Amino acid sequence: MLERLSARIEKSWYQNKWWNIWLLPLSAVFFLLSHARRLWLTVIVKAGKNNKIPVVVIGNINVGGTGKTPLTCRLVELLNEQSIKVGIISRGYGSNAPHYPYALAQGESAVIVGDEPKLLRDRLDCPVVIGPDRNAAIKLLSEKNVDLILSDDGLQHYKMARDYEIVVLDANRKLGNNWLLPAGPLREGGWRLKTVDTVIFNGACNDDGMKNCMEIIPSAWVNAKTSERKTLDFFAGQKLHAVVGIGNPQRFFTTLDSLSVEFTPHVFADHHAFTASDLAVADDYSQQVVMTEKDWVKCAAFANENMWYLEVNASLSAGLETKLIKDLTALTETDL
Repeated sequence: MLERLSARIEKSWYQNKWWNIWLLPLSAVFFLLSHARRLWLTVIVKAGKNNKIPVVVIGNINVGGTGKTPLTCRLVELLNEQSIKVGIISRGYGSNAPHYPYALAQGESAVIVGDEPKLLRDRLDCPVVIGPDRNAAIKLLSEKNVDLILSDDGLQHYKMARDYEIVVLDANRKLGNNWLLPAGPLREGGWRLKTVDTVIFNGACNDDGMKNCMEIIPSAWVNAKTSERKTLDFFAGQKLHAVVGIGNPQRFFTTLDSLSVEFTPHVFADHHAFTASDLAVADDYSQQVVMTEKDWVKCAAFANENMWYLEVNASLSAGLETKLIKDLTALTETDL
């Protein structure tokens, strides 16, 4: 019952419905507590930098997936092309590391380090450190000889000093009903967008008036067991089971529609700790199971050859790519 209520509340966030109005008193309490916390950490005991390495935060002001991880991957690639060595810090949601902060090794289990940090470490082969104390993570990462640090999320972690802030918004969902949690999806009010350095709209590059935009572009089907790669039309016209445990599952389903596949959805909570039984959905409808790369990293240990993940990449508009390279390169030059 509670799960159905939660799902209905979240659905109402993005449908401009007033069904959630009964939650506004709780949103008022959330506002008072979060505002007091922000005031304390940004004015009274303002965070100071504990190193000279520039820190760039990639976050959002609403809950749910907006495309931060693909953007992080693309920024690392762009900065590496400028001979800038990048390190990444993350809270490590769902991790069970032996200690924190914790520096990831290549190929570690998502059970130990969390799904997103594992994806970033394995795909990018750059230093990644996890831990709830971002400042401690920065201190450890600063020992890895990096030129710039990307913080995957952490926009509201005001104990962490930062040099540059990027917010990613879903171009379709935007800010939903513009209410704070729990009546709406916002961690902070829309005013916060005016204080960050760059706001990026994910999925708006077809809008001629949108300059700072990006698209999540699928690149290949990859076998979850063998790593065999297939072109995007490999499953066209076929029936599949789509298993997903991300913040915005509809984005994955929309991509599957664009690839002309028919599918039965199997939706789990964001950061769900998958087990083999969760993927035991093959039947007469289909023997093939597909998922996101983020979900695959948690399933690799028990995947079979009938399971595939969709590899995706962030494609930035030309103007945005130029702006970010210029801005972030300038940060490293300032700190020389």
